[in-house]
Amino acid sequence: MSRALFTEHELAALRLLAQGRTQVEIARALRIRPETVGRLLNRARILLRARTLPHAVARGYETCLLGPPPHDHEIEQEEHRPSGPDGPNRGQEPTD
Repeated sequence: MSRALFTEHELAALRLLAQGRTQVEIARALRIRPETVGRLLNRARILLRARTLPHAVARGYETCLLGPPPHDHEIEQEEHRPSGPDGPNRGQEPTD
């Protein structure tokens, strides 16, 4: 997928959507109307040949338009960090 097909506003809106922002939040961040955000995201969805906006985000990652998708093992490592006596602060005095 060529970045040249997308405007900077379309890419910015898609990135913010990928972060979980709502249309209203995206509009505030880009200083545009929510209706305009809807048009930007719809055009991006069509260009990505996606059925829905969540599918557009997935296609954006698949095509590296939004950067590489996170790897499953990286997500698992972040979720399962040890935090007990064998955790990262092992051997240090507890602080209050």
